[in-house]
Amino acid sequence: MANNESASFCVICQSRDLNKLAEEYCPQCEEVLCGDCQHHHKTSKSTKSHQTIPIENYKKLPSFINQITHNCKEHDCFLEFYCKSHESFCCKVCLISGHKECKETIFIEDFLKPLPGHQSAALDNIEKVLQDLQSNICSAIKDRNRNLTELREQKRVIEEQIKEKRKEINNLLDNLEEELLQKVSIHEKTNCREIEEIITKLEDEKEKVDEIQKEVESVKMFASNLQIFMGTKTFQESISTNEINVQQVYDNGSLNNVTMKCTFSEKLEGFIKHIKTFGDVEIDNSEKHISFSWKGDKSAQNSKPMSVAKSIENIYVRLGSKIDINHDGISGCAISEAGNMLFLQAHCNRMMKYAPNGEFISESRINPEANGIGYDLAVINSNTVAVSSGGNSPQQIYLIDMNSTKISKVFQLGDWCCGLSYNNNSFICCTHRNGIKIFERSHDNLTNVRILPNAPGIADYTYVTSNENRIFHTNWRDDSVVCYDFSGQVQWKYCDSTLLRKPYGITLDSNSNIYVACSNSNNVVVISPDGKQAKELIGASAGITSPRAIFFHKTKHVLLVSNYNRAAFMYDVI
Repeated sequence: MANNESASFCVICQSRDLNKLAEEYCPQCEEVLCGDCQHHHKTSKSTKSHQTIPIENYKKLPSFINQITHNCKEHDCFLEFYCKSHESFCCKVCLISGHKECKETIFIEDFLKPLPGHQSAALDNIEKVLQDLQSNICSAIKDRNRNLTELREQKRVIEEQIKEKRKEINNLLDNLEEELLQKVSIHEKTNCREIEEIITKLEDEKEKVDEIQKEVESVKMFASNLQIFMGTKTFQESISTNEINVQQVYDNGSLNNVTMKCTFSEKLEGFIKHIKTFGDVEIDNSEKHISFSWKGDKSAQNSKPMSVAKSIENIYVRLGSKIDINHDGISGCAISEAGNMLFLQAHCNRMMKYAPNGEFISESRINPEANGIGYDLAVINSNTVAVSSGGNSPQQIYLIDMNSTKISKVFQLGDWCCGLSYNNNSFICCTHRNGIKIFERSHDNLTNVRILPNAPGIADYTYVTSNENRIFHTNWRDDSVVCYDFSGQVQWKYCDSTLLRKPYGITLDSNSNIYVACSNSNNVVVISPDGKQAKELIGASAGITSPRAIFFHKTKHVLLVSNYNRAAFMYDVI
């Protein structure tokens, strides 16, 4: 194995104290070679089968790939096999000396070839997942840019709304101010006019008093005693009239002191005292405008090297926990990415949430304004689950946030929907009057609904699941599981009256093995993807009684099975 620096010069030439530029790299010898040495390498009997690569291509490989050794450290032989029992690579000598009894050893070259029933080789699924990831990232970037534009436009609209509200308030206050000022002006003018009239009246009386004073002075100086005596009575009568007039002004309140003050509306005072903000801004980030599409098998990224699809004969389960549910009639179940379990009670508008350890968390109503709804659950993404309404109105599908258990969106289906599946942005519904319906989530008005040909015309109380290419439907009426392609062509039909009786809930693992909850046979049956093999995976002896709901979590590799009444079981699938 060569590093980037040593990869520049031929290893063989350097051992002879020569520095010649390397042109090829041999993965089996883990050496870089010049042109002459590479020619000898191709003609040598021991190395002529080795496939070399140009040094330029070798340098393009990721560093962690370059660090992978091709030879066994113990025997210095080429690693050609992988033992799944020991999870280790081995050479021919290792295979003979240490893995004779191992049943699951595979030739690495065989792994790189297409598997039966698959079109892809070893890296094809990784490429698909990377393509999906790139597509989803691009979709997410596009959606975030859309959201940026939307938020900026919303900011502009809010600013206009604030200005408009401020203008309304200003206009209202201006009008109220003008009205109050006019009232002040009217009171001021009225009272001032009345005071001015009193002043005029008092000035008249003052002039009369002044005139009498002058007359008295004149009489004192020039009148005779008889004239003074006779004139005093006349003066007294005039003065009495003046006194009466002035006293009248006093008594009728005309001399009361007039003041003005302003009292403001109590509501206005409360407004000034209590209002702390002009308004508020609400942020809602509960709804997504995009959904990710994973055409590749994401679970393959978590698998161990060289893993291949198991035969159903090699699928077993180990009980992880039992969950005690305080309600009967459990018809749907699911597991969130956080590991919380959701259970749906049929026709009771009730969804229960349990923690991964089986402890009860909460109970919520699907639709606060409805009764008698709810039948099946379908996981949309890590945060959202879809709920079918069942056989009661309103005929809807609800998207519910798995954390808050609140409705984020409602689809008007126009038919009663029981079994529900979601795949590649499309809902697949088992309906009462129109068999199996398929419609895209992006179309709110459901104008693109299509009915799956060849499916039963009445599919109420049946269940469905799907992958990228197939739809799998359980029909309790004839004890069957049927596989369709998306055009409606029947691919296979499985029936076994001794093994599979009254099948309901159905789910898939990452290899498209089908798990079915069978109510009358009190068991869980696993069926191979081609429908040719089946076996009882869990039986009545394990506590399975009238199972109805079932869910396989592909990344956690666990199977959740719920009896119709009061008990559920979590299994590790091994």
